[in-house]
Amino acid sequence: MRFVSLAVLAPIALAACAPQPMTLKQAMAYCQEKADAAAGVHGNVGLSLGTGGTSASLSLSVSDSYLRGDDPKIVYDTCMNNLSANGQITGE
Repeated sequence: MRFVSLAVLAPIALAACAPQPMTLKQAMAYCQEKADAAAGVHGNVGLSLGTGGTSASLSLSVSDSYLRGDDPKIVYDTCMNNLSANGQITGE
């Protein structure tokens, strides 16, 4: 019984981990985000006032592409090429 359960559940679990197909518009937005991350440090600053007082927050993110000094245009092109080669971009 255990083998049967494993034989049935393993392909389902692997399918859930497989790259999901996306439209061309989604792929372009995804790759643009990666290119933007390669262009520099991004951050958010927050300030809130409430009955409990004030609070502030700061968030910074740095991509590995930025740290390596990758050209954002090349990051975008590579991303699109990889998605195309892997068949992740649908014709929609």
